[in-house]
Amino acid sequence: LALTFVVFITGLLLGWNLDTIRTNEVLINLRSNELDTESYLIEQAFWDTFDGDDCSFAEPRLNSISIELAELGYYLNDYQKKNLFEEEEFQYLARRYFLLEIKGYVLYNELKEQCHIENNVILYFYSTEDEDSEKQGYVLDKIVDRSNGTVDVFSLNKDFEGDFALDTVKLYYNITQAPTIIINGEIKKEGYLNYEEIKELLNTTSFI
Repeated sequence: LALTFVVFITGLLLGWNLDTIRTNEVLINLRSNELDTESYLIEQAFWDTFDGDDCSFAEPRLNSISIELAELGYYLNDYQKKNLFEEEEFQYLARRYFLLEIKGYVLYNELKEQCHIENNVILYFYSTEDEDSEKQGYVLDKIVDRSNGTVDVFSLNKDFEGDFALDTVKLYYNITQAPTIIINGEIKKEGYLNYEEIKELLNTTSFI
């Protein structure tokens, strides 16, 4: 009985330590992405102040931020499915992540306007534990992978509550169901769309 108790306690402590390590990994990645975003904003402010052309470096920087956010989103979602976070920790991490997504979306649209970049930007609203949302996520991954760097996707949880910025974005686009995608701030499509349907809406020949 004593041995069983020791093994049980050891397992609990090991699980707790692993959870702490994984939480710290996500925090490190979030902080890194926040610094990348702030670095871009400072660079942009510098070029604006000294009348420089910031378009040559802004696009690759924002592409890098977008890729990091996508990877971080998978990381966070995978941990959530496995229940590796305490609820309070997850809410904190998720809120920081969604705020970074919104910031990246805003910066990317500013870049499109200032530098006349033809890249497509998709804002994707999803729900957890929703089959259509999960399928739509896989389709969007395929779109990005085959777009030769001409499509960027920013994902937001439609059902996440407790943040005014996220509520504002949902209100602006009148998001009432998931999945919903917004293409280039103009085209709004509710419900699941397959690969060919999204490709046609993007109206681009850059796909491989």
